[in-house]
Amino acid sequence: MSRPGLLFYIALVLFVTMRPLPAPVIEEEQPSPTISSKPKSKASAPAAKQASLSDRDVEVVLSDSGQAALKYLRDYVEHFEKMPFTGKSDVRPDDILPQLRQALSTRFKNVSIANEGSSRSKGGLVMVLDLEAHVGSFSGTHNKLHLSGTFKSNDGKVLGSVVGAGKSPVPYPAFHTSFPKALNAAIADFSRNLGQLRR
Repeated sequence: MSRPGLLFYIALVLFVTMRPLPAPVIEEEQPSPTISSKPKSKASAPAAKQASLSDRDVEVVLSDSGQAALKYLRDYVEHFEKMPFTGKSDVRPDDILPQLRQALSTRFKNVSIANEGSSRSKGGLVMVLDLEAHVGSFSGTHNKLHLSGTFKSNDGKVLGSVVGAGKSPVPYPAFHTSFPKALNAAIADFSRNLGQLRR
């Protein structure tokens, strides 16, 4: 076999026996994840709006001690004014509830006073009012008035309480008691403490 034929034969054998080259690997470009600029909104239940005190009605109901204190003050006035040469007493029990109502009106929508301690409130709050009162008997002694209001919901649940106290000395000479000063101080103290009552 001639040399060119031999070379052709070898090349043919190599071509037949040679393994095919693997196909080139082409990496497909993966799409990058899309990041949304909008945060996922969580569905949240709307918070229940709590009615503030300014939206509520309140009815004042005198407790047994409250009624007893008013009776004590009225009996004092009646006894004082029956005495000769004494004139009109400056103790005015009927001023207490109107002044208290005025103080409550700064925080509540409507304020009413129940008659004879019985509540007729249907949808508002009830404030049970306790009273302690003392009228000084002579110069140097003190007049004292203590108010305590316990607030209750329509179903009887206690929501909080507010107190107010006032004191005034009987002047010398004791032509009058100066009890109205004790009343004014007690109402002012009650009003301050009412401002701290949670809405």
